[in-house]
Amino acid sequence: MPAHRIPSAIACAMLVLLSGCMSTDLTPYQADSANALEPDEQRLWARSLEEENVLDQSGFRASLPACEAYLNRIVARLKPDPLPNGTTYHVRILIDPTINAFALPNGVVYVHSGLITQLENEAQLATVLGHELTHTTHRHGLKSLRKAKNASAFYASITVGTYGLGAFIGGIGATASISGYSQDLERDADQGGFDHMIAAGYDPRESVKTFVILRDEAKRSNIKEPFFFGSHPRLEERIASFNALIQALPEARRAGDTETVAYNRELLPVFKLDAEAALQAGDFEQVRISVARIIAQTPGDASARLLLAESLRKRNGPGDLKTARDSLESITHDDPSLAAAWRELGLVQMKSGAQAESNRCFARYLELSPQAADRVYIESFIKP
Repeated sequence: MPAHRIPSAIACAMLVLLSGCMSTDLTPYQADSANALEPDEQRLWARSLEEENVLDQSGFRASLPACEAYLNRIVARLKPDPLPNGTTYHVRILIDPTINAFALPNGVVYVHSGLITQLENEAQLATVLGHELTHTTHRHGLKSLRKAKNASAFYASITVGTYGLGAFIGGIGATASISGYSQDLERDADQGGFDHMIAAGYDPRESVKTFVILRDEAKRSNIKEPFFFGSHPRLEERIASFNALIQALPEARRAGDTETVAYNRELLPVFKLDAEAALQAGDFEQVRISVARIIAQTPGDASARLLLAESLRKRNGPGDLKTARDSLESITHDDPSLAAAWRELGLVQMKSGAQAESNRCFARYLELSPQAADRVYIESFIKP
């Protein structure tokens, strides 16, 4: 167990012991009330701040102030009720290609780059953000804590992986994202998220599309449900539920904004970082999806095309090397000074068995980058 997880376990166990007999009939935060935090709630918020600091220093949160400001504007449009003590909501982006989002009880919402890349527009993301904001305003974290029968049961629900981003998600974040809340609380969050998005003028039909996208991603990834819905009601049930919510609306309210253009423009830097993260994770299909989003905004983007070529080389499926080679030859033709393209083309040629062409590409790469950190490594590939 990583050292930083031990305090989390102790803190969560103490919270359970201190709150085991307290009421779970909690009033949501409201704009017209004082919204004072109860003692165990104060401790929950304090622990949330500790987990927030760990995540922010984990290396998975890139410096994307403009993108996060855009997401915070979406939250402002959703108009969640005020938090206690003048606390403000904050959305933060974690660069990880998995499908996930979770809210801490103190109003900080984390969204993975993989989820942002999979979704198509602002209305769909507003569905997710509205869902997470409802978890916070309806005090679902405190309700779950008080419902826990004993410390061991609660701790069992917060165990996460010890590698990658999972090693940095603390007990409270893990409960919100990995274990999930009870089905009743999740349905409450679905209803709240839906109400927020339609009140904000978003197209309610996009809420259903959100879950269709996640269902399709679950099938692609060969998992029962995406990370974000690890123990939530089944996606098919949620699709049916949101369809029912839409059908219950008057006809005039079954349309609204999608903000697709703004979404793609404002979050382009996230797509780029997600493609790099997906490549590192070996998720080559996610690389393709991310690159497609980039190319749609910046046709001919050489860095994106390079990432795709590298993913094809590493996947090495039928026709992959030829597709990668054709793309790289096009890139080097358009910009003969792009050293990284020559390096990648050399690796593709070498893997294809074209040693002479590989030698030529590597020589060009080293000519363009005489101080390359991998010079010795690349020189070892040049053969007579």
